[in-house]
Amino acid sequence: MRLTLLISLLFIFGRCIQEDPDVFSLKPGDTLPGFSVEDNGGNIVSTATLRGKVCLIAFVNTGCPDCRKELPEIESAYQQFKDNEIVRFIIISRSQGYESLTEYWTNNQLTIPYSAQENDAVFKKFASQNIPRIYIASPQGIIVFTSDDSSNVVAETISTQINNLIKVPE
Repeated sequence: MRLTLLISLLFIFGRCIQEDPDVFSLKPGDTLPGFSVEDNGGNIVSTATLRGKVCLIAFVNTGCPDCRKELPEIESAYQQFKDNEIVRFIIISRSQGYESLTEYWTNNQLTIPYSAQENDAVFKKFASQNIPRIYIASPQGIIVFTSDDSSNVVAETISTQINNLIKVPE
C-alpha cells in the first residue's frame, strides 16, 4: 500500500514540475530570429541591419518595475558604446505605445534607441513570457548572452559581454 502511494505521489509531483512546452526563450547559441522594427529616430532595425554588428536587444514595458530598474543600467552601458560603429542597442517595448514610451524616455533622460510596439508580436519571436529580457548577439547573429526577469543585470555585465565580442584577436 505504501509503495503504491509513494509511486502515485512521485507521478503526481513529477508531472507538476515538468516544463510547460509552450514556454520558450531564445538562449545562448541560438540565432537571432527574423524581425524588423522602426526606432524612434526613424531607422529600420532588423536582423539584416544588425548583421555585422554586436547588438543588444532588450524587451521592456515601463509599467514593469524590473524593467524600470534595468533601464538605467542599459543606459549606462549604452553611453559607453554609443559612438562605436559596430555596436547597436535597441529597446523594444512589449505592448506599449509610442506616446507613453516616449514620455518615459523624456522624463528619465534615456537616450537608448527604442521601438514602441503596441503588441507583443516581435517579443514572441524571442520569448513567450516575462520581461525584462535582454539579448546580446555577435556580428554573426548568434546570441551569446541572455537575461530575463529572474536576474538583475548591471551595466558592468553588459559592457563585459559586449567588450568580449568586439575584442580584436591579438
